[in-house]
Amino acid sequence: MEPGITVHLDEVSALAAELAALSRELDDEARMCRSTAGRLSDALGGTDGWRAGALATAWGALAAVVAARAGTVAATLVTATVAYRDADAVLAGAVAGRSGRPG
Repeated sequence: MEPGITVHLDEVSALAAELAALSRELDDEARMCRSTAGRLSDALGGTDGWRAGALATAWGALAAVVAARAGTVAATLVTATVAYRDADAVLAGAVAGRSGRPG
């Protein structure tokens, strides 16, 4: 017998929901970092202020990238889960139709 893979669709759905929530949180953090960058630059002034502002801007950009990718993975998992459930329903309907029993 060949090894198989078992996927628990409810757990995949829960993971997708967690990733979507993480994506939203990271997106909020990215906005906060970008808005803080100017305040840091002004508060510190000079080279140190510029560096702190640039770092906050870069950190915000990184958080935005991670947020977008987490959101993409979440959407992919949702799409895959729906597709598997739909395929399973079609298969169950076909099996029920062949057996002469209602599904």
